[in-house]
Amino acid sequence: MTMRIVWPVLAALALAGCGSAGDERGVANGNAGAEANAVGNMAGGENALAAVLAMSDRQRNVVFIRALMDAGIDCQSVVSSSRLPDQDGKPLWRANCSDKRSHMISITPDGTANIVSRTDR
Repeated sequence: MTMRIVWPVLAALALAGCGSAGDERGVANGNAGAEANAVGNMAGGENALAAVLAMSDRQRNVVFIRALMDAGIDCQSVVSSSRLPDQDGKPLWRANCSDKRSHMISITPDGTANIVSRTDR
């Protein structure tokens, strides 16, 4: 099942009141190009993808739980997330919920969250 959620001002809401927690992303080699493109695209206005890439793991997990909840996916909390190799030139993460289910999430520069979930588990 694939779901798309559009969030205007995702970056502003997720970062509001949050201090810098350092670089906890653990970005794998080879993903730097996508990040550079995302940051470069920010010149035209708010870029949600660049904001998500810059977040700490904890901040990003909050964004992911919100995306899952907005998509109507039952997930009480995102206990961890891990960066995976880019898919179609877009950064991809695996968000692990407290109920042991995992969801694949990618964020586009306009704030669209693309979520892929397996419903057979």
